Amino acid sequence: MNNTGWTKVQSNNHYISTYKLLALSVYLIVSIFSGLNDIYAQDNEATIPNQHAVSVLYHHGIVIPHHANMIYFIDDFSRGVEVNYSLLRFDKDGWQQWYNFPEVGIGLFYNSYGNPQIYGQGLALYPYLHFPIVRTPRFSLKNKLALGLGYTNRPFDYQHNPENQIFGAHFNAYIGLGLYASYRVLKNWSVSTSASLNHMSNGASRKPNNGINTLTLGVGAAYHFNPQLPPLLSRQEAPASNRRDIEVFMNYARSQAAEYNFNIYSSASLSIHHVWHPSVKSAWSAGLDLFYFGAAPFVYQEFNHEDVGAQRLFYGASGGKQWIMGSTTAFVNVGVYLYSQIDTPQPIYPRVGLRHNIIPNLFANFSIKASFFRAEFIEFGLGYRFNYKKNSL
Repeated sequence: MNNTGWTKVQSNNHYISTYKLLALSVYLIVSIFSGLNDIYAQDNEATIPNQHAVSVLYHHGIVIPHHANMIYFIDDFSRGVEVNYSLLRFDKDGWQQWYNFPEVGIGLFYNSYGNPQIYGQGLALYPYLHFPIVRTPRFSLKNKLALGLGYTNRPFDYQHNPENQIFGAHFNAYIGLGLYASYRVLKNWSVSTSASLNHMSNGASRKPNNGINTLTLGVGAAYHFNPQLPPLLSRQEAPASNRRDIEVFMNYARSQAAEYNFNIYSSASLSIHHVWHPSVKSAWSAGLDLFYFGAAPFVYQEFNHEDVGAQRLFYGASGGKQWIMGSTTAFVNVGVYLYSQIDTPQPIYPRVGLRHNIIPNLFANFSIKASFFRAEFIEFGLGYRFNYKKNSL
C-alpha cells in the first residue's frame, strides 16, 4: 500500500475511534448523572440545602516513564489546570447515603506531557465522584474517581511524529484517581490541595497505545454558591440483601493490532454470570466468558498471520465485585483463561467498566478488556438480568 492509501486508512479508522470515544463520554455522563433524577424530584421535600460549587486547581508534577523510550524524550515537568462543577446532595432516600453522600461533578482537565513537540498536551472532559474519607462542616478529605473523554493534539504519525509511542489517536479514554483535601475559610470560599494520578489511552482502538500517566500535586480554591456549611452526618450502613441474579451480556469492539498494521479488527464477547447481593450497595459475581478477539493472531503471535477463526476464540472464567449506585453499576472482574489455541501473554485477564439500566433488567454495558495490564479493546454491549430470587430481608 502506498503512503496515500495508508493515510486514508488511518483517517477512516481514526473517525471510527473518535465516534466510539465520543459515545463513551456521553454514556458516562448520562450514566452517572441519571442516578440523580430521583433526587431532583424531591427538591421540595429536602430539609438539607444542596451544595453547589465551582473549583479551579493548578497542577504540577511528573510524567511517569513506564516505557523505556519515554525516558529519552521527557525533558520537562507536567503542568495542568483543573476546573470542576460539583453537586453535594444530602438525600436520605437515595443510594448516596450508602456511600456517605459523595460529591458528584463534571470536570475539565488540561495537562502537559513533558515534551510538547512529541507528546503535546491533553484535554479531558469527564464526570467524577468524590467519596468522602473524613468530612466536617469545614474540612473534607476525599478520594476521586473520574472516567471520561480525553483529547491529545500530537498523536503518533508514522511520517511526522513516529517518536510518539504513547498515543495512536487524538481521542482517548481518560481515567483520574486522586486524594483531595479542602477547608472552608470563608462563607463562600474554600481552599484545596490534591495529589492526582491521571491516565490517558485509547484501549488499543488505535496503536500505538502505551498510554501516559502523570503524577501531580494541585492547589486551588472553590466558590460555594450556598454560604451555609454542610451538615455533619453519620455514615449509614446499607441494608442486607439476599437477592440473586443471572446476568447475560454480549459486547462488540474494534481494535488495531499494531501501529504499522492499519487494519481494524472486530471482536466480541459473551458472558454468563451469577450475581450475589450481600447488601443493596454491592454484589459479587462469578461466571464464564467467551471472547472472539479479532486481532489475536497478530497481537499474540507476531509472525503468524494465518486467518484461522478458531485462533481468535478464548474461553475463561471470571469473578468480581459490583458497586451499585442507583441505575448505574461499576464493576471490576478478574478472570483466568481456561482454553485457547493461541498462548496468551498472561493467563489472567482483568475487565473493568460500567453498566446502566435502560429499562428494568435490560442494561447497557461499557468495559475495557485487558490481558493482565495491557488493554486489548474497549467494548460496548447489552445485557439482561434474570432476577430469580428477590430480596426478602
